[in-house]
Amino acid sequence: MATFFSSLLVKIWSLLLALIMLFIPNAALQGEAAKPADKDALKFNFTVLSDTHIESYTFWRFQDLRLALKDLRRAEVKSDALVFLGDNTMNGQGTEYTSFYALLSFFSPVKNANTLVAMGNHDINQSKTDIDKAVNRHNQFYNGYTCAKNDKPYYAREIGGYPFIILGSESAQMAGTSAYFSPEQIAWLDAVLAKASESGKPIFLFNHQPFDEIISDEDVFDVVKKYDNVIFFSGHRHSRATSFIEDEGVTLVDMTNFSREGAGGPGLAVEVYENKVLLRSRAFAGGQWVADSEYTVNF
Repeated sequence: MATFFSSLLVKIWSLLLALIMLFIPNAALQGEAAKPADKDALKFNFTVLSDTHIESYTFWRFQDLRLALKDLRRAEVKSDALVFLGDNTMNGQGTEYTSFYALLSFFSPVKNANTLVAMGNHDINQSKTDIDKAVNRHNQFYNGYTCAKNDKPYYAREIGGYPFIILGSESAQMAGTSAYFSPEQIAWLDAVLAKASESGKPIFLFNHQPFDEIISDEDVFDVVKKYDNVIFFSGHRHSRATSFIEDEGVTLVDMTNFSREGAGGPGLAVEVYENKVLLRSRAFAGGQWVADSEYTVNF
């Protein structure tokens, strides 16, 4: 029932937001529409944004996300999936979640079911003493938007034949701004990775925090590095630029934060080809590719 009301709230706020934006100057899209590096050879593509930090009284963040979604809408080849890496809201408040999903409802060209949302430490903020409350709030809005049935902060999806795995913290008090993974989540991850690796396709793994900020009884990286073709995306650090590192067979992508005023809403366009994955940094709200910031993972 809570999911139904969350979904209804998002729909109502989407209409109100649309009316409000009719009276707000609509900043024109800048730059040129995104084009894949090799349209004819492209098999699959998706977009990753981290740390949008939607906040009720910070309008430029609404504007940047709106422009970024409109940039995705005008792309020559539409994204097959859209992933948010956590800290989607500033304070984890219901009003912020409502605004976040209202923007997606009104502007995103990606199918609701192909939108994946991880939970970050800011999304837990209002429930520091009750992680279950934070997870339930996160899932109510996500499930309402996508018709999923998530009951944990971690889940897996297959989109276009490719595995997507979302991880999430299970304790706010124990971890602080870091993430805590229970033995159950580690065992689940191991099993999901084992099954995903059977296809030989790239495996896309996401968590708000990087590996060195994950607390658990077992080293998470030791589990992940057992499997080939894993690309791990994290945010959280608000790095000035997205970085790409190969570590024991795992590609580590440390993403810059979307919510930097004047930065043009940076994120990643991920293009999958026959034997490689191309990671391309783009300022989506500014409609420009980021110079000298792309990386190829060969398989």
